[in-house]
Amino acid sequence: MSEMQGRVCVITGGTGGIGRATALALAKQGATVVVLGRSRERGERARAEIAQESGNDKVELVIADLAAQDDVRRAAAELLQRHAKIHVLVNNAAVMLPKREVTGDGIEKMFATNYLSHFLLTNLLLDRLKASAPARIVSVGALIRGARIDLDDLMLEKGKYSSFAALGPSKLAVVLFTRELARRLDGTGVTANALYPGMAKTAIMDESSWLMKTSMHLMSGTPEKGARTSVFLASDPGVAGVTGKMFAKCREVPMRGAQLDDEELWQRLWDRSAQLTELA
Repeated sequence: MSEMQGRVCVITGGTGGIGRATALALAKQGATVVVLGRSRERGERARAEIAQESGNDKVELVIADLAAQDDVRRAAAELLQRHAKIHVLVNNAAVMLPKREVTGDGIEKMFATNYLSHFLLTNLLLDRLKASAPARIVSVGALIRGARIDLDDLMLEKGKYSSFAALGPSKLAVVLFTRELARRLDGTGVTANALYPGMAKTAIMDESSWLMKTSMHLMSGTPEKGARTSVFLASDPGVAGVTGKMFAKCREVPMRGAQLDDEELWQRLWDRSAQLTELA
């Protein structure tokens, strides 16, 4: 019997790319898999395909646009209503936008989708995850050279906007959030780890220029390869007690840098995120 049999795994951005590959791998291990996606049509198609390819009919869909905080709250409420236990949360969804956009909540859209939605969703599901311990929170981040968090300019209003300039802080925020989350979860039986999946052929570059899409495509691996570390952190017995770490290629990687070691910054980012999401 699989170790994941009877375990409920929630995956954001689970209808395509690395998220879909993660969902499929966990479904193959016997888990109940709930994928979050924006499009009902695409989501239903992915749900049916994952169920068929895995031979596991315990695959569910929740519709949510993670850029909208009301959608995140609605998705969390639906998850809590459906499942008395949630054992794994994979914060995977991300976007890469060529032009600066602002959500209806007044948040820069890449920061809102890539990081803030996951901060909010995780906190809304946290009591259920604790009650389901041992449980795991797995978040897809990145340590991009030169990226830093500016708490006075999280909306990227001061400098010149570019998709890469916005991507770095949004993914670094995921890592700093994971470090602070692990600290707060100490002793609860819930672990929190971040990972870098590497470059993969996914839809994240769809809105970029033809040249950018082509060059990134040539350097990228398959979604299945990109999903390996997410699946490893979600299911492998060998990392059952590991928390607050960063992984790549299924191995822990060192986190070096002033902001990565700044516990005060982790807490200030947490507090600012709680304000932006109106989280009590």
